[in-house]
Amino acid sequence: MGVFEFVIMLVLISSVAKIIESRRRPTPLPGESFQMDTEALHRVRDTITDLSTRVEQLEEERDFYKDLLEPPSGSRKLPPPSLE
Repeated sequence: MGVFEFVIMLVLISSVAKIIESRRRPTPLPGESFQMDTEALHRVRDTITDLSTRVEQLEEERDFYKDLLEPPSGSRKLPPPSLE
């Protein structure tokens, strides 16, 4: 076996070993792969609370302007002129 064949065999063996090792690793649980510290969780919670407050304010403004632009519900038309 020459040097070239020896290098090819080493590459093949190491590739097969890496493939076998990657398949043997236990898959992480969904919660294990994503962990945040409590400080970051508090910041996320505060941001969500702030956004929720802003959305509520925008909805109130939307409803106000929507009511303002709608015509009044009662008939406020002027009566036709009388012929007398």
